[in-house]
Amino acid sequence: MRIALVDDDVHLAQAMKLWMEEQHYDVIHFQNGRDFTNALRKESFDLYILDWVMPDFDGEQVLDWLSKQSEHDTPVIFVTQRDSEEDIAKILNQGADDYITKPLRQKELLARIAAVTRRTQGSNATKAIIEIPPYRINLSSHTLYKDDKAVKLTQKEFELVSFMFKNIGRLLSRGHILSSVWGHGSEFTTRTVDTHISRIRKKLELVPERGWKLSAIYHQGYRLEQIDIEDLPQESA
Repeated sequence: MRIALVDDDVHLAQAMKLWMEEQHYDVIHFQNGRDFTNALRKESFDLYILDWVMPDFDGEQVLDWLSKQSEHDTPVIFVTQRDSEEDIAKILNQGADDYITKPLRQKELLARIAAVTRRTQGSNATKAIIEIPPYRINLSSHTLYKDDKAVKLTQKEFELVSFMFKNIGRLLSRGHILSSVWGHGSEFTTRTVDTHISRIRKKLELVPERGWKLSAIYHQGYRLEQIDIEDLPQESA
């Protein structure tokens, strides 16, 4: 899972980052809200962790900005020293998914991350088998069938297909895909993502004529969508 941590307290952020990376999360730290929102123009994440009180552009302003973005469907956890009932109710009503007061405790932070992830993930994210005709993906046996016929995929191609189908409809940045499939700190470049996307599009026939669209979004990443064939333009006789 890829997490954006937004906190101007560098020492605390380093500790939180270490705790999360021990759980094999890929964590990107931003010291202020401006850098974070600027990064979101090209990057995507599975979870945002926001400090409330920050200079220039605080957590509440970031949350308000997120709520106005059409692509925003990523869960948000607030961490802050503000612990009044009014503050907690206010930020939850504005769209935060959870709220943790400082000083932070490692086990509580990790448990809340896991709980928010369970609540907000799509149903495909936790299934052992993803079945969306004409595809059937068995995550345990690492096998994929299209129209009941096995499709031969490399290990990374299978992992990429699985990741994309778990996130149908989401815009995923190249960096997000790279860290989720090839791993945090991978020596590969985002060009690797482009090459593998091209391969799975061809092998699985992820094209409008088959009811699917795997789109490259300029300067951002890729989105896999299921579309209605009846909505496609008809050729004139």
